[in-house]
Amino acid sequence: MDHFVMNNCKIANELRKYRDLSGCVNQVSLSGIRVRRPSDADDYAEYFISEDLSYMDMAVANAAYTLMSSGSRQAFQAETIARLMSGSPSLRVGEKRRGDLESRLTKLAGVQIQILADRDHQVERDLYEGAFLPISWTDDHGKLKFQFLSGEAMPLYQYAADHRQLLQIPLSSLRNDSEDSKNRRNNTDRALLLRHYLLQELEVLKYPDNKVTEQKIRLLKRDQEGHEMGLLWILGIIPDTEEGTKDFTPVAQAVQQTIVRMLEGWQKSGLLQPVEYQPLTAEEGFGVWFTTARET
Repeated sequence: MDHFVMNNCKIANELRKYRDLSGCVNQVSLSGIRVRRPSDADDYAEYFISEDLSYMDMAVANAAYTLMSSGSRQAFQAETIARLMSGSPSLRVGEKRRGDLESRLTKLAGVQIQILADRDHQVERDLYEGAFLPISWTDDHGKLKFQFLSGEAMPLYQYAADHRQLLQIPLSSLRNDSEDSKNRRNNTDRALLLRHYLLQELEVLKYPDNKVTEQKIRLLKRDQEGHEMGLLWILGIIPDTEEGTKDFTPVAQAVQQTIVRMLEGWQKSGLLQPVEYQPLTAEEGFGVWFTTARET
């Protein structure tokens, strides 16, 4: 396989962004009209998820779906998921990362999701439901060996496929080969999640039918109630327990430097075209401003 699949439907984007969605029925507007409640619009969907998911959980789910959609029915281990997420088939996976990925895969297998789409006029099915990730596993000499359940699918990805909202990202773009050679060690979780987030935003901006021509991604940003909603928080770089308790400016500065190195590498390779970028100032919350010169 030479592409990595990312789920870009509105429900997936909410699951990546928010922490308080589990255990209740959530509504998402699909009409593009800004309304007070999604059900005030003509097109909306409702969904229930049994457990909140982090951005890393969703990145692991993308990797699992990438493997599933390739047609592979062979047993796999966490190392396979790590190599897909990094775009590097030769990545060395340490015991700590392997253990973390095993925990996330088993967590996803235990999460239940239901999507009621009877008011979603863009799909023909009324209901998508089941295990978020339908897999079983066995212990193989201290390592978990996973297997996709025969005949089962990933409901959120079925829904996104019916919406034509599955993005295909070249696996090569997930590697850090084109970044500064001094930073080749940057295959940390932080760098990996930044790469995934930025590539998804770039792919959306580059889509020919997308009417959005700019996107500001702020690392530090608070809502009207003072809760952190910036990218550092979304990716888990700012832990929930430390929200609002300290100054994260040094962290934001370091992350912005990493972002700039990534973008410089992608610019040299031609991956950014036709998108241009400009770093945001400290007053703007750090981050990056993407613009595209797409003809209208």
